[in-house]
Amino acid sequence: MKTYHYTHEVTKAVERVIDTLDTGTYGLLLQRDEDTIQDLKDDLFVTDDVTGNGSGSYTFNTRTAEENLIGNWDLLRDAHRDLCPDVDLIEKGPEWCDVLIRVYVLDWCIENALNKIVKEEK
Repeated sequence: MKTYHYTHEVTKAVERVIDTLDTGTYGLLLQRDEDTIQDLKDDLFVTDDVTGNGSGSYTFNTRTAEENLIGNWDLLRDAHRDLCPDVDLIEKGPEWCDVLIRVYVLDWCIENALNKIVKEEK
């Protein structure tokens, strides 16, 4: 079974959202306007198509979430330690864990997507 690559997949999801932005917002992102970037982060944090955090599930399928976690236990451990160390992951379940990882890598993925866009615009 192929290991799900969270940073790659979340970056692609971020890029899809950025592609739908109006030209003004897109331009501000290219200029690295801090307020615009923070607004984007806030929006994507709860966007189901990116993190699943709005509804509590990205996959809307427990089995798919379980499959995404295979090979990503270190990433889950880091996300758990850094974001919510007092939460029982087994009790929360695989869909919650999948969302936790997506939220954990979100800032890096946004930065990665912005770097790619700026590079392509040059």
